[in-house]
Amino acid sequence: MRFISSSNWHKSSLVLRFLLLGVATTISFSISASQTTGTEKHPLETIEIAGISLNTPPETITKILQAQDYIPVNETLYTKQEPAQNGRSTVYRVEIEDTATSRQLSYFRSLTGGRNKSPAARDAAIPAAEITTAQQLYDFVCVVPQALQTERACMPQTPANIIFGHGQLIAIDAHYSALLKASDSSTSMIIKYIE
Repeated sequence: MRFISSSNWHKSSLVLRFLLLGVATTISFSISASQTTGTEKHPLETIEIAGISLNTPPETITKILQAQDYIPVNETLYTKQEPAQNGRSTVYRVEIEDTATSRQLSYFRSLTGGRNKSPAARDAAIPAAEITTAQQLYDFVCVVPQALQTERACMPQTPANIIFGHGQLIAIDAHYSALLKASDSSTSMIIKYIE
């Protein structure tokens, strides 16, 4: 039976300690990095529609929308109406559905009423108040590889139309869905999160 001399044992023990320290440090950095990544926000959580996003605290939503002349209809629905051409009105609707397992932000704009004897101008631009949000939503969903663009039905953009998913709610991943159909006469945008 061979005995390890005390100096060899000390050297082996020291090497083993350094190896364990290195492994522990690496694990610590890995855990720290994964925790940091876990707190990053999904891009769809930060896109603002009418000044609010999926991350907007519920207690601030009413104040933000009322500052833009929206009137609360109930706890989840806000509307406003503005005059438009030819005796028509533009109606805006923002709805926030918030449950224990999901949150949805919906925005709709449409023209109503009035008598319109002449057709609306074709290819008029999307209103400036909506173009930034529509562009952000389109870019996130559609600036992807061609196969995914086809799957998501990303239509070529024009100043008059930005649309994907044939104007229907489409799944982006396991937790997020989105809808976008924007034009000069009407716009529908939805961002939905499900746990």
